[in-house]
Amino acid sequence: MIRMPSSRRGLYEHAIEPLLATFNRRTPLLLISAFCTFALFAWYRSAHGSSVPLLHSDYGAYGRKRGFDGQWNYRRDAENLMLDSQQCEQAFPGLFEEVERPVNERMHNPITFEEIDAMPKQNGYVRAMIYNQQLYVIATAGGIYSREIATLHALHRAILTSPEPLPNIEFAFNTDDRIPSVPLWGYARRAEDTHIWLIPDFGYWSWPETKVGSMREVQMKAALTEQVEGWSWGTKASKLLWRGATMGLELRERLIQMTADKPWADVKALNWHDTESMTHDLKSMAEHCQYKYLAHTEGNSYSGRLKYLQACKSVVVAHKMDWIQHHHPLMRSSGPQQNYLEVERSFEDLEQKISWLQNHDKEAERIAANSVKTFREQYLTPAAEVCYWRKVINGWAQVSFEPEFFKVINGSSVWRGLPIESYLLERRLEWDPY
Repeated sequence: MIRMPSSRRGLYEHAIEPLLATFNRRTPLLLISAFCTFALFAWYRSAHGSSVPLLHSDYGAYGRKRGFDGQWNYRRDAENLMLDSQQCEQAFPGLFEEVERPVNERMHNPITFEEIDAMPKQNGYVRAMIYNQQLYVIATAGGIYSREIATLHALHRAILTSPEPLPNIEFAFNTDDRIPSVPLWGYARRAEDTHIWLIPDFGYWSWPETKVGSMREVQMKAALTEQVEGWSWGTKASKLLWRGATMGLELRERLIQMTADKPWADVKALNWHDTESMTHDLKSMAEHCQYKYLAHTEGNSYSGRLKYLQACKSVVVAHKMDWIQHHHPLMRSSGPQQNYLEVERSFEDLEQKISWLQNHDKEAERIAANSVKTFREQYLTPAAEVCYWRKVINGWAQVSFEPEFFKVINGSSVWRGLPIESYLLERRLEWDPY
């Protein structure tokens, strides 16, 4: 027989033994409670879909809980901001075409300091450098709402979370809808604008002016709308939805004309300064997910709405586009991987295409499911965004110059640029103390 020391025997007699006795008496009750809890959980999963993955990610904002194993897993990997270069290539094949294209074009004709220096400093211009893993702002010109700040935040996040050292580079970007075809980083380009390097637009970080919020917020609300609030495919309206300001653009006004009084369309122009229009006609991005078909139209150049529409399990109906964004190479207008429906820029075939969708609902649902799987659940995730940013940084370094950290002024060496932390707080490069 094993004898315990008196101190331990006292602990057992007065604490552990009564606890075990209580547990033995309550074991049936505990088992019944556990069974009921499991049954309730199983019922909820059955009633509301398999899960709402955006609310139960296996990752925090920066760290890894379980390592990437070479195969993309949305629940595990969507918010993993620390994939290395090889893992990014494995997770997002095809995402980096708009980096590889300009790298190949400039491989034998490197970008020079003089090229950057000569770039037009039009509204929305930011010149910056990355030096020893630190982002610096060198010069700015004007500003377009919060776009520059949003892009700097997104770039800074990609630098901070990189598991590998990033090279020193100097570059410039512009946040305007249309920018010169020079080696600028920009949100969109036409096919002939081969010198522009495409980056994720400001809306990935946030678009607060329209109260759309961050890209992750849009995706979470879309998933909640569809998986919790009851807007599965079968309950969505079989209509084409579009909301937006026409801005005098022929393309958008043509859409309004072609859908007027059509029973299959819910298309309305918005007036941002009219209370009635905002009260009765405005649709949140989550409310877009209540429709099976979502129209996409370009604006002054590209339109930032596309990525938001791709957050819904709906068929994106887009005219042939003149403007290319960084994720456009992943869009498929036909075939087994089709993830949107393309119509003519004149919209002359729009009614016919909508009729086809309505008469082929299973095919329409397949296209919508492909869109969610491709974009919301892989290529437009935070993990994909930071991978793309770091690919741009590394690609740019391959074909450009090594930046100088100091400049000489009156015989003294002076820092070139302001650390990003101070710039984001002050939003200016020079000021007097207090």
